[in-house]
Amino acid sequence: MVCEACNKTLNGKAGAQTDILTCSKCPKKYHNLCVKLSREDHKLIKRNEYACPNCKLLTKTIRNDETPVATQIEPVSSEPGCDQGTTTENAAVLGFLSAAQGLAASTVPADIMSAFTSALRQMQEVFNGMKREMTDFTASLNYTSEDIVQFRQELTEMKGQLKELEYYKSEVKTLRAEVSELRQELAAKEQRHFTKDVEITGLTETNGENLTQVVNVLSNKLGVQLDPRDVDDVRRVGARGGGGGGGGSGGAGAGAMERPRPVVLTFTRRAPRDQLLRAAKARRGITTEMLEVPGNSRRVFVNEHLTKENRVLFSKARALGAELKFKFVWTSNCNIFMRRSETSSVLRITSESILDKLAKQMPTSNLNESSKI
Repeated sequence: MVCEACNKTLNGKAGAQTDILTCSKCPKKYHNLCVKLSREDHKLIKRNEYACPNCKLLTKTIRNDETPVATQIEPVSSEPGCDQGTTTENAAVLGFLSAAQGLAASTVPADIMSAFTSALRQMQEVFNGMKREMTDFTASLNYTSEDIVQFRQELTEMKGQLKELEYYKSEVKTLRAEVSELRQELAAKEQRHFTKDVEITGLTETNGENLTQVVNVLSNKLGVQLDPRDVDDVRRVGARGGGGGGGGSGGAGAGAMERPRPVVLTFTRRAPRDQLLRAAKARRGITTEMLEVPGNSRRVFVNEHLTKENRVLFSKARALGAELKFKFVWTSNCNIFMRRSETSSVLRITSESILDKLAKQMPTSNLNESSKI
């Protein structure tokens, strides 16, 4: 053991310094001379009544002189209270306060020590506040984790729904292709019903007209002799155009109508029908005046009888052919064909998509020329 004052061993040479005093309040030991006691004083003091200087300072609260006296530091309660417990932060503060008590007992003035103690208490409050914030943050993080889990579940469900949508999208695409194919088949079947028909346009429409007689005159002008047995039916098709008297230099009289409806001539055989079409292509320029039809003179055209869809498609093909400078646009056996020149290949038009592809391939020069027109 060593002396708490001189830090030397207590077992030394014989003499005054070997007399040992033990504090009755703490286990510390001192040499007589280190605490300024003679051997006589040592004999007068009973062992159980001696108090070391540190213990005297801790118990002394009032002094008459002007020497600053350090006050005893009240330890921070470690009992569980508001946001307090046996945490690492509280243990650290308590240990620091315990160490500060020993320092304050010997050197630190009371006012400084009080301020220091107050700062330590504030530090503990800060630690407690941080603990509360950490608890709140942990709770918030747990809540956020639950939201993330729920979001992942919803995302998984959405991925499943997207897969179903992709499947349905593929099904819709397939169904559209099937519907388009069925429409083409129906249009082809409808068109086959017109394979024995001829459509005549431009004939002035009047009340009480004799279409059979007009058709006979037309066939004679074209150089085709029709047998009455070859003609099955002659009729106008479509809705009537705007009314109004025809009049004019031809003297149509009351009852002539504007926008005449086309006349459909149905044969019993295809041979006379094809003969009449070939003659009409060879001899162009037939007018209503040549056919002795009353009203203003009109151009008369003889073509194949097309369905409504094919008629619209043929009209668009002729318009695009003019823009692209196709030399030939015609129909044969109710099919639509285009040809740029005598030496180029023949293109069959079956849908508007083919016309769209042709329009995309239109040279810039043709576009500029068509825009100027």
